[in-house]
Amino acid sequence: MHYFDWTATTPISESALEVYANISRAFPGNPSSTHTLGLEAKNRLEEERKRIASLLNVSPSTIFFTSGGTESDSIVLSSLLHTLTPGTVLSSAIEHSAVLEYKNILQEKSWKFITLRCPGGYLDPQTVSEALTPEVRMLCIMSVNNVTGTIQNLKEIVSVVRSYSKQTARPVHIHCDAVQSIGKIPFDISSLDIDSCAISAHKFFGPRGAGILYNRNKSLLPLSKGGGQEKGLRGGTENLPGICAMGKALEEALSSINENYKKVSNYRNMIEKTVLESGFTVLSPFSGSTKEYSPYILNISVKPLPSEVFLRIMNDKGFCLSAGSACSTNSRGKAESVLEAMQIKSQDRMSSIRISICAKNTEEEVVSLCEAIKQTAKEFK
Repeated sequence: MHYFDWTATTPISESALEVYANISRAFPGNPSSTHTLGLEAKNRLEEERKRIASLLNVSPSTIFFTSGGTESDSIVLSSLLHTLTPGTVLSSAIEHSAVLEYKNILQEKSWKFITLRCPGGYLDPQTVSEALTPEVRMLCIMSVNNVTGTIQNLKEIVSVVRSYSKQTARPVHIHCDAVQSIGKIPFDISSLDIDSCAISAHKFFGPRGAGILYNRNKSLLPLSKGGGQEKGLRGGTENLPGICAMGKALEEALSSINENYKKVSNYRNMIEKTVLESGFTVLSPFSGSTKEYSPYILNISVKPLPSEVFLRIMNDKGFCLSAGSACSTNSRGKAESVLEAMQIKSQDRMSSIRISICAKNTEEEVVSLCEAIKQTAKEFK
């Protein structure tokens, strides 16, 4: 099978897998134990925290290890449930379900959860400005959208929020889902002036079940209590082998980020050209768009074919594609909600396909995918 669903997950790299195995053998102790083996594991954990912090250009004190992007998002949002006086949460309408699913939870606790329109897949800083009120406590904005690949103007959006906070003396926590950014596009956390962001290892060839919450808000409180690990923000025995393997995968991803970006951009251009020549529609930003987008994700409409039919045809031809986020059994429905927020027509939403590309794909694979798309278009148009 030819894999073009890298946005959903990536296999662990051989070097990261080797680190995982070696750490598992060398550090059998629990980092919370006070005996020799426990202290050795604790020291190794803190070494890795410092190394990952250095790779991300942030302070080690801001790195909290979690099980992945969803848990990192959840820790931040669930912390609002501790607040005695409910306020307002602003969120882009195209966030991952790990964020948007908190709407009902927070509303049950008298919070207002306002989703901001994103025509074309972009949140206008002016829209954020108009939504800010003294009751706003948090803004959730993802960096790269996992369905269409649109990249938000974080610097300008953050600037709008910080300016408002200075004028009103009301702090607003800015949380960013950076799951589709880290290791793929330049993403300097420290220069963005965000309060927290979510990172997931299995999106950049690290192990599943390992992730990072970058957080500089010392007042953040966890909903789930445990043994006090990660400064009490994320209880539970630390996954030391997974954390160290994640660090190795992150190092590898960042070392080849420019080379990979260029390669994937060429692949995306090839596929986009084929899609248009085949009579299908590109829903993601076009190559050369004046607005930023990730070349790793290309969303297309294959109308009149429904998404499920096209996916089944392509699967039979040996290609793994997706109809949307893999984090839901109703992945097409999740993708459709994002596309609806982008103001995409209903028929195109019903026929949307996500093709996610990686530098590990070969040019031969991309050519084969293009041929399969052409062939399918001829068979059903």
